[in-house]
Amino acid sequence: MDKVETSEAFGSMFTTHPISLYDSGDEPSVLKEFFDMLRKDYEDAGKSIINMQTYYNSGYNGATDQYEGKKEFGIEVEWIY
Repeated sequence: MDKVETSEAFGSMFTTHPISLYDSGDEPSVLKEFFDMLRKDYEDAGKSIINMQTYYNSGYNGATDQYEGKKEFGIEVEWIY
């Protein structure tokens, strides 16, 4: 996984876990394994998970109508202590 980032909003923490080298043509079980691994890591750390979801950032900037960033796919975890 690439760089993990955490931000806080509305009383929850939101942590993004980018996944590199994931191909959407892979078995769905591969993505489920990522979810299961993260769920266990958070539970072992004593963090309560509120929500987990995938995200995709195309790198497109609507203000400039250009692709300016690199594409990113991953799992976002919303959690509290």
